[in-house]
Amino acid sequence: MATVVVSGRVEEDVKLRADVVIRAAGSSVAKVISDVWQNIVATGQLPAATPKAEQDDRKEALESFLHWFEELPPQNEEYALMTDEEILSQRADEDV
Repeated sequence: MATVVVSGRVEEDVKLRADVVIRAAGSSVAKVISDVWQNIVATGQLPAATPKAEQDDRKEALESFLHWFEELPPQNEEYALMTDEEILSQRADEDV
């Protein structure tokens, strides 16, 4: 069957973030577009879009988490090799 090129525009930030997800899933933009169009034909419905406000909330939550994560103190390499019980025991000894 003959194929055609389908094009559209999205915000650059959306494209970059979607590309990461698509590549991580082992897919391609062309495959995703084809799958979406085939799903529309099969179901007779458009895929549900996440409302802009919900997208903004998710983005804000992710940015907040990343800021918190980046501000964490460096990992103590000694603790990385210890069990929880060993850490608690050592901390208890330090508090004495």
